[in-house]
Amino acid sequence: MNDLDGLNDAQSQAVTHVAGPLLVVAGAGTGKTKVITSRIGYLISNGHAKASEILALTFTEKAAREMSERLSGLIGWEALSVSTMTFNAFGAQLLGDYGVHIGRKTNGGLLNETQKALLLMQRYDDITFKYYGPQADTYGFVSQIIEYIGRLQNAGVSASRYNDFVAKLVKNEELSSADIAEQHDLSSLYSTYEAAKQATGTYDYYDQLALPLEILRRQPHLAARLRRRYKYILVDEYQDTSPVQDALLRELVPPGGNLFAVGDDDQAIYGFRGADIANILDFTSHYQVEIPVALVQNYRSGQPILDAAYRLIVHNNPERLETKLGLNKRLIAADNDGIVVFRAYRSPSSELSAVTQDLQQRLFNGTKASDMAVLARSNDKLRQYATSLRQRGIPFAISTAVNIFEQRELIQLWYALNWTANIVREEAIGHVAMGPYGGMKASEWREVADTARADLSGLESALRAVADDGQEAAQRLVVKLDTWREWALELSVGELAYRMVFEATADEIPVGLALRERAMASDGDTQMRIFRVFDDLARLFGQMNDYLTVQELTTGDRSLAGYLAVFPVPPSLEVSETDGEADGIQLLTVHASKGLEFPVVFLVNTTETAWRERSGGGGLVVPEQLQITQDLPGVHEQRRLMYVAATRAKTELVITAPVASEGGQKQRVSQLVTELLGAEPELSIEPESDDIVDKSMQKIQRYAPLQSQLPPHLPYEKADGWIHLSVSDLYAYSRDPHSFMLEKILKLGETASWKAAFGVLIHAVIQTYYEAVRDGISPNKSEMMELVRTKWSTRGFETPAQAEAGLKLALSTVTSFYEREQATPRVIRAIEHPLSLEIPEAKLRISGRIDAMFDTADGVEIRDFKTGDKRDEDKLGDAARDSFQLRTYALGLLDLSGQVPAKVTLDYVVTGVEGSATLSPVIIKNHREKLIKLAAGLRAHDFTPKAGSPGHQSLAERYYGLGDDDE
Repeated sequence: MNDLDGLNDAQSQAVTHVAGPLLVVAGAGTGKTKVITSRIGYLISNGHAKASEILALTFTEKAAREMSERLSGLIGWEALSVSTMTFNAFGAQLLGDYGVHIGRKTNGGLLNETQKALLLMQRYDDITFKYYGPQADTYGFVSQIIEYIGRLQNAGVSASRYNDFVAKLVKNEELSSADIAEQHDLSSLYSTYEAAKQATGTYDYYDQLALPLEILRRQPHLAARLRRRYKYILVDEYQDTSPVQDALLRELVPPGGNLFAVGDDDQAIYGFRGADIANILDFTSHYQVEIPVALVQNYRSGQPILDAAYRLIVHNNPERLETKLGLNKRLIAADNDGIVVFRAYRSPSSELSAVTQDLQQRLFNGTKASDMAVLARSNDKLRQYATSLRQRGIPFAISTAVNIFEQRELIQLWYALNWTANIVREEAIGHVAMGPYGGMKASEWREVADTARADLSGLESALRAVADDGQEAAQRLVVKLDTWREWALELSVGELAYRMVFEATADEIPVGLALRERAMASDGDTQMRIFRVFDDLARLFGQMNDYLTVQELTTGDRSLAGYLAVFPVPPSLEVSETDGEADGIQLLTVHASKGLEFPVVFLVNTTETAWRERSGGGGLVVPEQLQITQDLPGVHEQRRLMYVAATRAKTELVITAPVASEGGQKQRVSQLVTELLGAEPELSIEPESDDIVDKSMQKIQRYAPLQSQLPPHLPYEKADGWIHLSVSDLYAYSRDPHSFMLEKILKLGETASWKAAFGVLIHAVIQTYYEAVRDGISPNKSEMMELVRTKWSTRGFETPAQAEAGLKLALSTVTSFYEREQATPRVIRAIEHPLSLEIPEAKLRISGRIDAMFDTADGVEIRDFKTGDKRDEDKLGDAARDSFQLRTYALGLLDLSGQVPAKVTLDYVVTGVEGSATLSPVIIKNHREKLIKLAAGLRAHDFTPKAGSPGHQSLAERYYGLGDDDE
């Protein structure tokens, strides 16, 4: 396929640009991803760069994945060597490779939001506060501080800079002593948080970019090394870069360097996340670009829609690239079809009812639900539409926050944990006793309650008295309670909670297993509700693991009592879930709709109030002197936001607004609507239903709760009918469908062991070695040893002695690997590269990572590294031939490049043994047929236990290699 096939003149001009920086101003729907991938293909096929010398950066995993998939279709196997990743993934890679150059440990790992708050809590008592007094909910307070620190980080404000700012504050008419004291405390909290991260070797999302920037600034030779590695850098959505991301790019690419930036200043809508539109507006002056390329041929929307969007956005002149650089950014449609209409309604409930009726009528007339979207400025308005659509039986999808403790099984587990810790609230004890964990009938519990009242005793004393009198249900519950307390003395809180759910304490089925049996015997809503219970249990166990991770890095307290001291009330575990049906009408905020398109778009509630500029962030506000300087009025970003909303529509854009509140107070339609329409909107009120009952119900239904409607799909089943699984997950299903169901659907997975962490570490070091070789750099043995020590974690080891032995094993393994590889030069084709394999006849998509591919005299070798203790080299050739992973990787290579690997190898780097095999076309063909059969079983929900199953493949096994059926 020719790299320039299907490109218009402007796209071709951008793609064929070779030397120096270029800004491609890509309007909405103008094919920017096609331009980026075509340019990569052009550079490779015309000899301007090797695939490994190209770096493509995106903002989302989805965009990186889409780019990789398009590249595979365009250039085949060479796509494996192109570094396509998000900014943060790239930063994390640099931090892992070069953190030692500034003495920064990273072995503690990346912190999530819960872990950040817990880490700061561990140092909370070390701070001398001047303003903030004792907090009733310390964790809640610290969580707010972490959110505030995040906004400081987004603004590019370091802890040292914040300290300097606070030190210079003086009392005046606008700044009281209390204001200064509060800023002092906030500064102390920020500094304490940074110190805690350094001490524990942990880092956060912001550090993944800020620390690599620090590394490159302090060690210029590393920046020079990266410039030699990546001769061409391409950036998608450049308008969304933050000051830190822009500074990182400036270290990697000097003025005049080969930076290919694609973006659109008219779609810069993420200022609240720290994005700075000045980066794209100043691009041409910093990188000395004379004339950017403007893409204006739109392949999405009809001309009337594009004209309306253009009428709106020109009101941001002259602070647009179009006027600053003399470009023509007016988008040209492929056809002139397209409708833009505005409708006014008497009240919000009238608007809600009318839009719902319109959607329903369109469905009746044959429009697909997934071809329509309702966009709003906020999620609150969308929840009202979700309720209205559900009441009419109209399919929809909305991302909504769900509190896991709304599930009775979750809140009752929480009560049981409290009771186990002797934190007694009588209503909580009743919940446990008559719930799934206690198993008592109401009449049996009534006897306990009556005894407590008669004896003036507590409920637990009464329970034990009733048990002594012979009530069997009370006896069983007493046995459970005593067993839980025995467990609590020796187990971590996570292990305790897991056992309480899944291990029997009396002669009965544990709660978790009873739920599993019920799920397997049910279908429809009941089954899916139980699946969600298991999902939520996994989230709670994950939150407990977050707590334990921080404790291991700090105090070491893993107990239930310590956990409940931090979380005296159920932690806020709201998760974002897709509610409804993925192929239904899409209910989206405008921010969430970016990058999507729909034939029909309803933009609702376009009032002045809904679309006014908002100050973000809650109670704590970043001082004005420290905020990113925005020279542009706030309305500019609101205008860009509505521009993005309008350009999501392909054939029809319907804009609606209520002209009064429910109480009759007049509401103005946003001035942005006037600008978009090119005239004041016609405010003639759309007719309403004459049905008095219907009109009354509309007002009531606005307050109806949005009940969860669980999707009728298992996690691996997607709305497009395809099955998505990783290689290891598919292998787990092939070995034992029942174990797969337990771990992947019911989320009853084992805790990660030290073997898994050991395997991840060795793989990371191997990857670093080969990347250096690939880049023409001689790997440094001492640096590799230091990398092991920096990344080493004692997590999962039972004793310090065991951890010390593990570290010695890791160091000796890397030493042996280094010496072996120095004596065995290899031609590297790809390292740790993502695999994406599609089998259309089975509608099966398989993802994974190929450890390494080498070019040999006979062809391509696929090599899979293991860190287990295999020593019988004679059997490893057969193991390599039979390996599910290696066969799948070989099939992926065949699908991608038309090549069958010359050989596949299992390489046990700890013991130094390896085995290779040749996979014949028949073996690969049979494996493909096996995958098709597995997909059929998954689609039929066949989770029948396999006789004599060796069990599922754990994370430890993925790297370590366990059992005779080695993978």
